[in-house]
Amino acid sequence: MTKLSHILFSMLLTAFTILSILYTSIPVSADSPEDSVIGDLTDPGILPDSGFYFMKSWGRNLQLMFAGSDTEKARLMLKYTNEDALALQKMYQLGKYDVGAKHVEQYALQLQNTVQNIEQIRTRQGQNSSEELVSKLEQNYLQQQEVLLSVLEKAPEAAQNGLLNAIENSNKHVAAMVMAQNGDQALQQYQEQVNQQTKNMGQETKIMVQQRLEVKHEQSAQSSGANSSGQGAMTQTQTQTQTQTQTQTQNQGQNQTQTQQQTQTATQTQTTTQTMQQTGQQSGQQNIQNQGTGQSTGQGGANQGAGNKQQGK
Repeated sequence: MTKLSHILFSMLLTAFTILSILYTSIPVSADSPEDSVIGDLTDPGILPDSGFYFMKSWGRNLQLMFAGSDTEKARLMLKYTNEDALALQKMYQLGKYDVGAKHVEQYALQLQNTVQNIEQIRTRQGQNSSEELVSKLEQNYLQQQEVLLSVLEKAPEAAQNGLLNAIENSNKHVAAMVMAQNGDQALQQYQEQVNQQTKNMGQETKIMVQQRLEVKHEQSAQSSGANSSGQGAMTQTQTQTQTQTQTQTQNQGQNQTQTQQQTQTATQTQTTTQTMQQTGQQSGQQNIQNQGTGQSTGQGGANQGAGNKQQGK
């Protein structure tokens, strides 16, 4: 490639980048009375069924690439999540349920990635760095969920399951983020706001949503309880372990003492037995010697008597 060709290619790429970023902000028709507001957005921009939607995706990637900081990147990702929720609403309003079913998965994934990005900021830079982001995430998600619930209530039964999964999983991620940042009390307040959103829904849809969310709320409460009582449980476990270790050590000491005492007793018994055996052997030898001495004395006496008889004759 010549130098001139390289320059032209760079200029075209730059122009395309600028156009793609600008084109993502071009609103579609927004004259529907059912249009909602999430954050500062009222329109989703290019919809997923558009032939130019790839330009929107490229524009997002470029904006994230040139983001000045992790915080700026997180704000952009949260904005994209808001756009995806509004686009999802628009798809269902237009009756494009097949496209909406695919887009609902993208929305849930976008939100999950946003929460993970904020969690990384909180972990690496501290609670203060993520405080504003978590607050904005919570506020925007409550608006997103309100949009999703309005879509769910009007969606056909075949399209409801994907929406329910998105609401359930997204709620789980946001609840975990609120809990990690602000603790139990903030989590309870968030859950109350989530439950409040279902009160104006139809009874059947309300029960269906609450059954999904109650499971996640119970899991979040259990996780928070586990976090708050984890240290106590660990301490109790450590205490029990130490007590067991001390008991085992004492038992081992007692066993060793008993073993030593048994060994000493066995040694003493063996020594006594050996002494008794030696004494018995010595007594036996003495008896044999005494018997030999008696025999010798008897023989001497007999010999002397015989000599006396011979002298008398």
